[in-house]
Amino acid sequence: MKIFRIAIIVFAFIPLYFGLSGTISGAAPLVNGEPVAGAVDNQYRYLSGVYIGIAIMLFYAAGDVIARAQIFRLAMLAVFIGGIARLVSYLTVGGAEQWQVGGMVTELLAPPLYMLWLALVLKRSSNIIR
Repeated sequence: MKIFRIAIIVFAFIPLYFGLSGTISGAAPLVNGEPVAGAVDNQYRYLSGVYIGIAIMLFYAAGDVIARAQIFRLAMLAVFIGGIARLVSYLTVGGAEQWQVGGMVTELLAPPLYMLWLALVLKRSSNIIR
């Protein structure tokens, strides 16, 4: 279970990094310094704050994976839904930056894999308790 907790913590640094950088920088870096509409920047910074919230949920869940499994599941669901939203954008608007495509792939693959891993951890812990 220790490796699982470490994996959660490492994964949590991804939304934390993008959340902090997006909150601080706003949307301007995505358009090479061109002017950004206030509504676009506002929405971008808001969603960056949501990333920070997801990271906090993951760090919290890692503290006691068994007792906080539901919080972990909800955080992973949010990440997965974000990946679906990116996929919709990719299919309807077109390609994105390479790092964004990498984010989409991670957001679509990591949550199901973490859910499988969580199921194994919970099964193992219930067998130990018996």
